[in-house]
Amino acid sequence: MGLERIEPLDWRYSAAIVGLKEYLTWCGASNWKLQDEYLEYNPESITESDYLKFVEQKYSEDMHHVLVEELLLEEEPSEEQIKLINEKLTANTVLKKIFGKIKYDGTNREQIQKLIEENREEIVKETYRNKVNLYRNYCNTNQLFEPGKNCCRLLGYYVDLPKKGKSISYNFDMANFVYEDTPIFDFIPFAFCGERDFYFINDNVDLRELVKTNKILQDKIKKARENARQEGKTIDSRQIFFQTIIESKDFMYHDIEIIHKNVEKTHFETVYLSKKSLDILQKLNGEKTDKKPYKAFCFKIKINDNYYLDVFKETMNCIVNLILTDEWINYLLKNNANGNYTYVLYQLIKVNLWIKEDADMEAGNKRAYGCAKAVAKKKDKVPDNKLISFRQKLTSALTFEDYDRFCDILLNLSNYADEPFDFAYDLFEDFEKNKELAYTFVTALRRDNKNVEETKV
Repeated sequence: MGLERIEPLDWRYSAAIVGLKEYLTWCGASNWKLQDEYLEYNPESITESDYLKFVEQKYSEDMHHVLVEELLLEEEPSEEQIKLINEKLTANTVLKKIFGKIKYDGTNREQIQKLIEENREEIVKETYRNKVNLYRNYCNTNQLFEPGKNCCRLLGYYVDLPKKGKSISYNFDMANFVYEDTPIFDFIPFAFCGERDFYFINDNVDLRELVKTNKILQDKIKKARENARQEGKTIDSRQIFFQTIIESKDFMYHDIEIIHKNVEKTHFETVYLSKKSLDILQKLNGEKTDKKPYKAFCFKIKINDNYYLDVFKETMNCIVNLILTDEWINYLLKNNANGNYTYVLYQLIKVNLWIKEDADMEAGNKRAYGCAKAVAKKKDKVPDNKLISFRQKLTSALTFEDYDRFCDILLNLSNYADEPFDFAYDLFEDFEKNKELAYTFVTALRRDNKNVEETKV
């Protein structure tokens, strides 16, 4: 049989190429070739048996029988180990069918191992096919290993043709229904990585770079998962994904397409990351290796018993969609009485400036910062209670968007402290355009606290 060629016609084929390349490398296939614009392979290299062996190796942590085999190696298993083995032997439907009438008692190790060997392919196939974070997260479970059908096997693309075929066809004529399905799509799950939130980066200008980029993401998530397991924690796939992009200066240079699949959703989501958004994210990595500005956002704030504000998630959403972070700056300003959010606020203000692409305001921000610190130093003229009072009034005016009142309070403070505010002219001229000057001034209007991390803007 001759070689077949796959080209990255859309993200589905790009993901299939990444997954198939990983499989071909694993099984030691020789007759295949990855070029900038296509992957050539021998279809005979793909067998159901090898596919399932690859699945068992790649997703070993999701395979209950793999842990059972490890525990069976214990010559003198403890009661806890025996209990765990029996729990795993009935952990899903296929295992219940095989081991439902058998219990491990510490002496029948060979019997259990023999049943695993005899039913290994069925166990792997059914576990992989039905586990919510594996094949079932991406495709119609009935189409695993099936040839190309009359509709795409991917979730969100699949259609129940007998019920809905006519309604989605042009002019209600099934002859006009357009579909695209191929067994190669069974390799798409291998291209995604994560935990509950799964990601694939479709950076397909060069297929070799595409493979490299997604391999870097997979390695980072794998390492994070290992560290989390040692610490008894769970990982945040979204956070790791964006950290990878933030630290991607050496291998991401242009607009990219991001495919996201959450286990609770029945469809894929696509995010287009513009070059401008990518540049902003990469700036958050900082110039110094020992200080990463993006880490300032890696925390959550408890709003009530049922809701936590994920600062990292909301900040990333703003950057991806090029939306100013005003909503979160206002919230943190109102809750920054003790100065705990000061450093975070400075970073959010920087994000706003990068989104606006206003280099002039960066210089203005330094002046606003300097004026605030000059006032803070005048403890004789502006005692602590007065400084706090002015800051609270300015914060209130900002968050309620009462800009005239803000300017009035600013003038009063200037007179009270006998300190000129040269940055204020920009606010008087166009407050909305130059709002970051106000944010910076209010954030910096506090006396240094050794317990609070402060960084000059």
